[in-house]
Amino acid sequence: MVALTIVFNPRDGSGTRQQLHPTVELQGTSHSCLAIHRTSTRPRLIELKSNMPASQRPTRSWTISLVALLVGVLCASDADAQILVGDSSVGYIDSAVLGNQVRLRFDAGYDSRFADRAEFVYAQYGEAGAPELERGIDNHQELSAYLEWQPLENLSLFTDVPFRWIDPVVNDNTGGLYDIQAGFKTALLKDDRSLLSAQLRGYFPTGDARSGLGTDHVSLEPALLGLFKASSRLTIESELRYWIPIGGSTASGIDGSGEPRDFSGDVLRYGLGIGYHAYQGSSVNVTSVTELVGWHVFDGLHSNSSGQRLSAINDAITNLKVGLRFSDSTNSLFVGYGTVLTDSRWYSDIIRFELRHAF
Repeated sequence: MVALTIVFNPRDGSGTRQQLHPTVELQGTSHSCLAIHRTSTRPRLIELKSNMPASQRPTRSWTISLVALLVGVLCASDADAQILVGDSSVGYIDSAVLGNQVRLRFDAGYDSRFADRAEFVYAQYGEAGAPELERGIDNHQELSAYLEWQPLENLSLFTDVPFRWIDPVVNDNTGGLYDIQAGFKTALLKDDRSLLSAQLRGYFPTGDARSGLGTDHVSLEPALLGLFKASSRLTIESELRYWIPIGGSTASGIDGSGEPRDFSGDVLRYGLGIGYHAYQGSSVNVTSVTELVGWHVFDGLHSNSSGQRLSAINDAITNLKVGLRFSDSTNSLFVGYGTVLTDSRWYSDIIRFELRHAF
């Protein structure tokens, strides 16, 4: 924060008019103060105030003063450049913002087909996953608790603990702990309007894959996340994530060959979200959110109800998500709906409710 103060002392204590001596001071929160004194003849620099001891103060020259002024302005700008958790409005895309927050999220998804595709959501049916070959998941519900902690300015750590309930067509209904996720985010580029972050998310097989509650393998997902405040009302956010399975299952007899092939495969996820502050009140803001999220499967297989293992290479899925976020300075509620736009899908429709608190 930079403050400019001009002080006039036209009279002394006796009321006698004195020569005008306006003083101009530029003050930074933690920087030097530059004082310029003007007499009736010409302006001259009379003092360079600093938090440093007098013996360490720089010489009183215009060059040093201008350098101090420039450094002070730049440092003050950096101090003011801050994007907060509340600036992110998306409900499906991962947020680029680092910050202390807790989040509760509830999902209800419907009509999943080829649900073990590339072992991205479920392990291979009849092998590492649920015991019976599956035609699909009629519906599932998931409740997850997310905690993010920011110990350093450019680093945050997070964990996400999900519980899932599924209603398969063939296998038994079940519910319980799903695969826990954990990772970190770091800011790469930032100013007062934009932020680019790198994220690494790990997926760990804590769920019972044989009951259909996990993938039965570790996965790593590096990502680039972005946020840009186009105006006081419009925010654009994006994600680019690459999911890498480690130690997934295999399947034999694919394409008439007896050679085993990896059932799991790499998946690219990408998304773009736009948030518009439709209503800005004294205590509550309402933001409309539109997101486009896509996945591209680069490798792997999926199974069908007849026992065939089919290639999932180049399967492409695109979803449209819409929602509203109601927020105040530290809390927000998100209500969203998503639907598939392509023939391939993880689910046909999804409903999401989310409570978020920043601290």
